[in-house]
Amino acid sequence: MRNINVFIVLSLLLLGMLGYKVYEYDHQMQFTKKTILQNEIHTISDFIDAFSKTYQDILDQGHIDINESTLELMPVKSLSQISQRFSEHTNEEVLIRSVSDQPRNPNNKANAFEMEMINYFEEHPEENEIFVKKEDTYHYIKPLRITQSCIQCHGDKEQTLPFIRENYLTGFGYKVGDVRGVLNIQIKDRGYFSAMYENFQNMLTGSIIVYLIFLLIIGILIARMRADSEAYTHRLKKEISSKTKKLAKQKDIFETLYEKSSDGILILENGKMVRCNQMIVDMLEYSSKEEVLNLHPSKLSPPRQPDGRDSYKKVEEMVEIARTNKIHQFEWVLRKATGEDFYVDVTMTPMELDDRKVIYVIWKDITDKKKTQQALLEQKDVLEYQANHDTLTDLPNRKYFNIRLQQEIDETRKSNKKLALFFIDLDNFKQINDSLGHQVGDRVLVIVSERLKGTIRAKDTLARLGGDEFTIIMKDIEKMSDAAVLAKHIQETLTQPFHIEEHSLYISCSIGISFCPQDSEKASDLIKYADAAMYKAKEEGRSNYQFYSYELTEMAMERVVIQTNLREAIRNHEFSLLYQQQVKADTLEHIGLEALIRWNHKEFGVVSADKFISIAEESGLIIEIDQWVMRTAMDQIARWYHEGLNPGILSLNLSLRQLRSEHFIDVLKNCMQESGFEPKWLELEITEKQMMHNPEEFISRLQELSNMGIEIAMDDFGTGYTSLAYLKRLPVKKLKIDQSFVKNIPEVKEDVVIVEAMLALAGALNIDTIAEGVESKEELEFLRDHNCTYVQGYYVGKPMSAEEISAKLS
Repeated sequence: MRNINVFIVLSLLLLGMLGYKVYEYDHQMQFTKKTILQNEIHTISDFIDAFSKTYQDILDQGHIDINESTLELMPVKSLSQISQRFSEHTNEEVLIRSVSDQPRNPNNKANAFEMEMINYFEEHPEENEIFVKKEDTYHYIKPLRITQSCIQCHGDKEQTLPFIRENYLTGFGYKVGDVRGVLNIQIKDRGYFSAMYENFQNMLTGSIIVYLIFLLIIGILIARMRADSEAYTHRLKKEISSKTKKLAKQKDIFETLYEKSSDGILILENGKMVRCNQMIVDMLEYSSKEEVLNLHPSKLSPPRQPDGRDSYKKVEEMVEIARTNKIHQFEWVLRKATGEDFYVDVTMTPMELDDRKVIYVIWKDITDKKKTQQALLEQKDVLEYQANHDTLTDLPNRKYFNIRLQQEIDETRKSNKKLALFFIDLDNFKQINDSLGHQVGDRVLVIVSERLKGTIRAKDTLARLGGDEFTIIMKDIEKMSDAAVLAKHIQETLTQPFHIEEHSLYISCSIGISFCPQDSEKASDLIKYADAAMYKAKEEGRSNYQFYSYELTEMAMERVVIQTNLREAIRNHEFSLLYQQQVKADTLEHIGLEALIRWNHKEFGVVSADKFISIAEESGLIIEIDQWVMRTAMDQIARWYHEGLNPGILSLNLSLRQLRSEHFIDVLKNCMQESGFEPKWLELEITEKQMMHNPEEFISRLQELSNMGIEIAMDDFGTGYTSLAYLKRLPVKKLKIDQSFVKNIPEVKEDVVIVEAMLALAGALNIDTIAEGVESKEELEFLRDHNCTYVQGYYVGKPMSAEEISAKLS
């Protein structure tokens, strides 16, 4: 009986196989038929699409104007006519319809079936075509979607072409992407496959014969298959039992790993947590799994994530991304039962569990990692701030200033306004450091920075480049006078006294100003030009401001060249001395010589002291130069005395830096001792401006020199506003009247009055006077008449070399 059953089953299987083959062949023929029809329809569709786009391009590019005549050329008109003629040509076996739900052309009104298709495509925007069969006709349906070009005819009235707008009262109100209709290409079944069906019937008859033969063979094999089946069943049961035990063991291992994992593991189904391990409960600091299960993850999170997005919506989005990409990893903020927030790294993996689609989720606590990252970011910000700001004043430093200047120049190029760059240098600031110490100097710089902050606008930039140099970037100015107003305000602010410890200090500043774009649009040029203008302000007497000009740049470059060459001049012995006679005013009797330094440059020739002494003082080279002058002149004077000549008193100019040097007295004594020079032969000149800057500082030092038998003379008298009280206390034996007053007497009455007053004052104080720069007989006679003691100048003796002086003294 069983053999018969098996035989029947096998027969039915073969019959089923035969039936399947018949079905498969029929399906293949239908598929081939459909494919041929689809290719045919696609070709027509592509042609129509190309035709429509061609006409639309002609319309968009303005090659034709739309009027009553050319209206027929528009795709909506011409397509209908072409479709009708095409259908007639094919005896209506192929019909083409371009229809709309709201046509301007009544012939293009969609029928019920086509309206159904239009609604379908509106509800399924992802669909681009449908191929269906209705009765004996195949339909290819393609949605006609609104593009930007379509708006010209199918949009709101205000958007349509002028001719369309004039001939229709209203537009359709379509928007880009809307389905306005469909393209319906219909092809009737034309009986092309009848011959194929005849072949199919012949094949079916042969297959039945083969089927009967196989039934006989199968009957013979059934008995043998039965025995083999029983043996196989026994083996299969044994294998199933073994694998069941193995799966149970693997399940136990998985459950152990699942519960003991150091990461939180949970299963999401339909947006809710349906399973989780104990670590999830521990992370969230709840008491049991029941408190967290069946909750949406957003319920265990703050309302919004750090990026500001709603937690619920973001969870849903992350799940969708995981399903699309098969896995998704991201950071998330959770909230514990205590209300404390913490960060986790989330990994979502879609999977099937018991034939259900779920999301397998892993949480890794990264709170400590995030804190470390935040600390590093904060440290980076601090280091970056320190790298861009001055540690003393907390102002932007040179690095930040350069970046900011370039940014402001770029913005200025885009606007019609101007930018002014201020270069500010404190006058004689080094004297504060040298006399009161760097601690007081630093206090002054801090106060200066605070005062400067108070003078500028919020949008301007103040920076400290180093030392006592400050810069200001003044943006968005309308005219140059705006910069002048700020410069005056700065000078007024900085001239107010500084009260530091027991000291009341008075400082001033020199300001150079350059403009963008007038002077330059390059940052390096603006800095160079403002610096040159600042030096011009220094030369004009300090405590003023100057605008840039080309000549200033030339002067600044000359200063750089001179300073560079000065160092080489000392090493290369390029200096020499000339001596100018000083004589009695009444008898012209020789009484001494003033040593005058000259620089014999190998390229520039003779460089006068006027050009390089001030630069030497600012750079600190003046001390070395003064010491060379002192040694050379003392050696020469001592040699003349030892030769029996009478050169008289040696007059040397003494710089402020030299006088302040703690080793000056020792150096002076060594020079005199080495050359055999007597102190009574020496007169040291210090300018009135230098002496009056801080007279209390110099009184004791000058007195010490006077006690050595050295005479002290005040040079450039009349230019430094000497206090009479200090003049009495200073050990000054001679006043040297500046040549700027002498050269205008007796013609200029103001200078006459000044010189008369100076000579009268010196006479009252019993101090000798010497007038420099005497170049005419009239000047000499005026000085004689007013009791000037000594004179020097080209009229009584030009500067001469040592050889010329030797000949004159012999």
